[in-house]
Amino acid sequence: MKRPYPFFMDTRLKIMVLNAQDLFLFMDKYQDETVSEMTEIKWQLMSSSLFSNKSKEKCMMLGFSILKSEADIVMMTEVGGPESLANFSKHFLNDEYLALSLPSNSDRGIDLGYLVRKEIAFHFDLHSYKDYPLPEPAWRFSRDVLRLDLKNNGELKMILLLVHIKSKLNMRGADFEGRSRRVLEIKALVDIYLDLEKLGVPVMIGGDFNGHAGEKDTEEEFQQIYKRTDLKDVAFLAKVPEEERFSYVYFNRGGNRFVQQIDYLFLSEKFAHMVDPLGCVFPRYMNMRGMPLPVPKRMEQKNTLPSDHYPFLGTFKL
Repeated sequence: MKRPYPFFMDTRLKIMVLNAQDLFLFMDKYQDETVSEMTEIKWQLMSSSLFSNKSKEKCMMLGFSILKSEADIVMMTEVGGPESLANFSKHFLNDEYLALSLPSNSDRGIDLGYLVRKEIAFHFDLHSYKDYPLPEPAWRFSRDVLRLDLKNNGELKMILLLVHIKSKLNMRGADFEGRSRRVLEIKALVDIYLDLEKLGVPVMIGGDFNGHAGEKDTEEEFQQIYKRTDLKDVAFLAKVPEEERFSYVYFNRGGNRFVQQIDYLFLSEKFAHMVDPLGCVFPRYMNMRGMPLPVPKRMEQKNTLPSDHYPFLGTFKL
């Protein structure tokens, strides 16, 4: 897909990774009303879908966070398809972003998508790997690897790979913590990366890994990332303090609170010079008045956040 913008070399490119938590926004009954003035009931009545729309307030806070970050590209997971992503951009991002999404293998309707600022100085192409063959018992990615090629005058400049790895939920009881499938998905992801790496341009992998993929205390399925590639977590390269390096807060059955990084952006170590450490951060959410929302200490606080994941924002020198 091409954009009619001339190329110019900006000094920074901001890329956000964000799990938007069930971003369903269907508006087939919309009749040009002002969304910001709608009640929540009216907002939900915009849709005839079986899926409830994400609450208007949470959509507003999510949009506010993206706009405040000034992200050029948002690599977004848990998107309710192209229609939802386009509606989100139009009504909550001032229509400043182009929405790019393709159907995935998700059995919950939570797909992958990119939000690309319309003023971005690249042309781009979108590719899906949802039919990429995996061995039994996986067969296919549980969602997809959605690839975005950034080009200038037809010349490839950068590749982004967006992923949402199978969670540890094991509803059928046949694969403990989904480990077999998770290992196969990561192996296929690394295979795809190694093939694209040969093109000689930066290849970034970002998304929700549903587990700890960092260099320290790496979970088993992610160890092949470090054994087979020179990929590094951008937050690690940027020396983000470990105590700030989390994207998820969870509570066990006893109510105990834990923080963990499960959302990542990876880049080859040979392109580490591109990373702008001062622009790499895990932004914390704010309300519509710009006041920070507290990092949850109780489950009811977590439920007020616009997503159950915090984003990661990486800034890169071109």
